[in-house]
Amino acid sequence: MHVVSAIQVKNVPDDLHDALRERAAAEGKTIGEVILESLRRDLQRQTMRAWLDRVAAIPRPWPRPTREQMEQVWREMDEEWGDAPEDLPAHYR
Repeated sequence: MHVVSAIQVKNVPDDLHDALRERAAAEGKTIGEVILESLRRDLQRQTMRAWLDRVAAIPRPWPRPTREQMEQVWREMDEEWGDAPEDLPAHYR
């Protein structure tokens, strides 16, 4: 025997209900069918926490440079290349 559960959602804003009704009509479906499809699609998506965990697990080829190391690189670049051109936007200087 297959049991089907029911979910009741209260306090659905009018604009959301209208959008659901319009989507259902446009697709020739019931509002319930549109909601179930949306729930299935959403639950198949990876959660943000799972995505962040996957990104954090990606091996890094080297440690991130410290601010002091970056400032040293910038000083060396300034010495090698000289001052920025006059027409260079300020956020690139």
